[in-house]
Amino acid sequence: MNTKKILLILIAFFTIGIANAQSSDDVLNLLIQKGLVKQNDADSIRADYALKQQDIKEKQKLFNVLSSRNINIGGYTQVRYQSLQEPGKPDGFDIRRARFDIKGNFSPEWEYRLQTDFAVSPKIIDAYFAYKPYDYLKITGGQFLIPNSLESTTSDNTLETIDRAQISGLTGRNKDAIGDQNGRDIGLQVSGSLFKTESNRFLLDYYIAYFNGQGINIAADKNESKDIAARVVAHPYEFLDFGISYSNGFDSWGTPAKNQVQNRIGADVSVNYNDFSFRAEYLQAQQGSYLVSGVTKDLVKDGWYAQVGYFVLPKKLQFVAKYDTFDPTKNNPKNDITTFYTLGTNYHVNSFVKFQVNYKHKNEQRGTINKDEIVAQLQLKF
Repeated sequence: MNTKKILLILIAFFTIGIANAQSSDDVLNLLIQKGLVKQNDADSIRADYALKQQDIKEKQKLFNVLSSRNINIGGYTQVRYQSLQEPGKPDGFDIRRARFDIKGNFSPEWEYRLQTDFAVSPKIIDAYFAYKPYDYLKITGGQFLIPNSLESTTSDNTLETIDRAQISGLTGRNKDAIGDQNGRDIGLQVSGSLFKTESNRFLLDYYIAYFNGQGINIAADKNESKDIAARVVAHPYEFLDFGISYSNGFDSWGTPAKNQVQNRIGADVSVNYNDFSFRAEYLQAQQGSYLVSGVTKDLVKDGWYAQVGYFVLPKKLQFVAKYDTFDPTKNNPKNDITTFYTLGTNYHVNSFVKFQVNYKHKNEQRGTINKDEIVAQLQLKF
């Protein structure tokens, strides 16, 4: 055993035996005074000791981060039955969604999420990280929701009707030009909450995002252009929200695929007062083009919906009514406006199980065929 190790043992022995207030440096000074340790040996011991203390601090810091890490594993499944009156469309069951969701945080400022869907074919829905050093600043990167529209940014498992409104086809869902992208894209977003009140409620939320514009699970962008999306939501009262949304893009879509303009602007209002709820939203899009006397013009589409809900049994049984209309050729009228009238009920068995039934009457300007639907859906969360 070399001299340095012997001295370290002596220091440990004396440190334990001496009062806690006396540091190891005091012990070294005492040994130097007694002539038991040379100054250069003491300096070397101090350097080794400092390195060991630094290593202990780093391990403690890592332990604190790991011990504060929060991981939540969950998901939900939606099993649907459709009774369709339209000729040629059979009734039947399907697994509409089968989501598996992992989210959590590495520290109070860093969070992450990975959500997948196994219905029909496996695909990644969300895959992002977020850094939130302040309430007014949150930076998100990866694949996540486009901040556009009230209903599109509402989770599938909290919708009050089984189906979204037709305008969701302008927000990366359903029959959007770039296909059903679950309202998501790949990019970077800055968001935050502003104007905190004495009751710890914020009066304004903002979102500004920069996307590829091609949708989810795309290995590489198809052009040099990018989409910009922005949304602002005001909360003047605890029960009342007003939102406005805007997005601008130049994306590759169509058959054959070509770069085309996609601009969207919308406004919405949401009320949640005791057992009563109200939602209304308008969205307009410049998407695609059409020819008039050999001249190419931008095609404008728009639509809106209004929805009311009321819990006749608080947090258990809710009745819902919805009016939903959409015009795919607003500035080039073709009498192709489609309107849905929906009546529904939601029964929340508990916080994990919800059963929904909707009756949908479809009215097409040029249609004479009965296309009404009765849809039932069972949702199981875990």
